[in-house]
Amino acid sequence: MTFKERQSRDRGVIENNRLMELHLYPGNRCNRDCDFCTVFGSPKGEYLEYTADHLDAALRSVMLHEQGALKFYGGEPTLDHKNVIWAIAYLRSSAFTGAIVIYSNGIRADQLIQILESDPLHNTTASLNYSITTGDGAPQMPIPSLQRLEAYEEINPGAIAIGHPDIVDSGRGVDPFTGEETRPKVNSQCPHCYPVLKSDGQFHACPFAIENNAPHFQLGTIDSDPAAIAQNFSNFFTWLDTVHQPYAEAHNLPACTVCWKHLAELPTPQAAQADAQILASGVV
Repeated sequence: MTFKERQSRDRGVIENNRLMELHLYPGNRCNRDCDFCTVFGSPKGEYLEYTADHLDAALRSVMLHEQGALKFYGGEPTLDHKNVIWAIAYLRSSAFTGAIVIYSNGIRADQLIQILESDPLHNTTASLNYSITTGDGAPQMPIPSLQRLEAYEEINPGAIAIGHPDIVDSGRGVDPFTGEETRPKVNSQCPHCYPVLKSDGQFHACPFAIENNAPHFQLGTIDSDPAAIAQNFSNFFTWLDTVHQPYAEAHNLPACTVCWKHLAELPTPQAAQADAQILASGVV
């Protein structure tokens, strides 16, 4: 296949109270309704477009230089590609020079390419869903869409990648996912993803558990001090390593299964105080 697998970067990096990466989530409206979807994506899903207030909060919480990254995900971004294009232009006009990633099922290939080409810094890439791209565990995207994206990647190497094949037991879960027997599954250790800023103004600790409103994942709102957001994120990682993973290992459970089915049995992470002193830089 033309597309290479997207490579992960260092986890939990914070610099001057800014996260190296942040996911942006407008809701779960999608043009597919997949059994394995971690965000309950559906044509009947909810959607709130990106706004200046939402993006300003992201700009206060993510690294603005070339090491920073903002990731558009959730439902299908190409369903409102004009708003995504506007959001990219807004971020670039606000001094964000880092990477932008669009997570897409690739079905609306022309709209996805329009998004990629709209970036004046030419630093926006796409990450395609593994199952929908390959047809392994889900109906494959229309062949004309696949061919359009493959042709674009051949001309623009690195512009379009494919997501990881791992199965995540979160959201709607994997049942009755047909590719389960041949695909790798995550173990008891959480992958330690970067958090999410939802369009409703909430900072959430986990992109896979975004539809889980348990207090364990709540990091703050767009009105919160960015230093408190960073500290809460750091505290969440500490909780993962000292509470969540030991529970997963003791009960022989995958990490996402713990959050999806057993979270009520675990205490919540420590919340940051308003006047918390945050380290200027470092890796949590």
